[in-house]
Amino acid sequence: MGKLENHRKSNKIKEIIIFILFEIIFTGVTALPFALYGPFKNVRNTIISTIMGTGAHQYIAKWFFNDAQIAAIIKEENRAENAIDNNKKGEPVKVQYNDDGIAEYRPDTDKFNAIVLVIKNPKRVKIGYSSHIGYVGDTTHDIAKRYNALAAINGGYYEDTSGNGTGAIPSGFVISDGKIVYPKDSSKLDDKMDSVMSIDEDGNLSVGGSYSANELIKNNVKEAFVTEPYVIKDGENKIQENEVLGLHPRTVIGQAEDKSIIFLTIDGRQGLTKVGASLKDVQNLMRDFKAVNAVCLDGGGSTTMYYKGEVINNPSSATGERAVPDILYVEQ
Repeated sequence: MGKLENHRKSNKIKEIIIFILFEIIFTGVTALPFALYGPFKNVRNTIISTIMGTGAHQYIAKWFFNDAQIAAIIKEENRAENAIDNNKKGEPVKVQYNDDGIAEYRPDTDKFNAIVLVIKNPKRVKIGYSSHIGYVGDTTHDIAKRYNALAAINGGYYEDTSGNGTGAIPSGFVISDGKIVYPKDSSKLDDKMDSVMSIDEDGNLSVGGSYSANELIKNNVKEAFVTEPYVIKDGENKIQENEVLGLHPRTVIGQAEDKSIIFLTIDGRQGLTKVGASLKDVQNLMRDFKAVNAVCLDGGGSTTMYYKGEVINNPSSATGERAVPDILYVEQ
């Protein structure tokens, strides 16, 4: 009887395991179609606009909807965004600095948690980089510590064909403290790159230019790398109502009328509600802080903010804080 009882228990355990596996697979297979075709249009609109905001996975939306349907969903999502925007007072934030010359704000919404650092003196903002740039990256946290930074955010775009690489190779050149630190190949230093962010010797931030590394050095630029998209340029909003409004974690740098520098990180991919921000959200937030120039840095799983010795946002990467080739930091 003992063997028979053990056999029955073994079969029962197998049945339970099979049932649990079936439930997991069934839920996974049916969850997305239910979310897209179910009664909750806001959920559907958010999912589709977010998918269409990515470069690599737009095909997923096209499994379920044709181009005309996707366009209509995005238009409906835009109207919802505009309704939220119109309800805002639109009053700029009155910045009050701490003793360290930095003001900290946390303008959270139903869609995301954000952190803003406003740096009074723009000349304190520099680009730092991995000690082995071009070969292996490092975390924002560790690069910031190496520079004894007071605050930092992750930097520009980098090449990452695997989707979770070493953060080694910047997408373009990197200029730090008036020196070209990447690429090492001098034959490429006269090649023009689009979507350049730069800070000159007077602390003036420029976004969206087309320059070579050597050209910037001749123009007394101290810090520069390649990143996009810019959301505000020379006082003009660049994100229009018909833009695809994917919701993602975001990292942004901007400059206000008084030349103060604005660091912004927006968390996302944390449950069904805190999914992230659209480019329109980014533009609105930067306008709240009187930005006249603003550009997105590498976002998604790379989004990281460091302040006073620790990471103060919640990076969304499943593997923890992601390695990057460069950062923007604030000198002590």
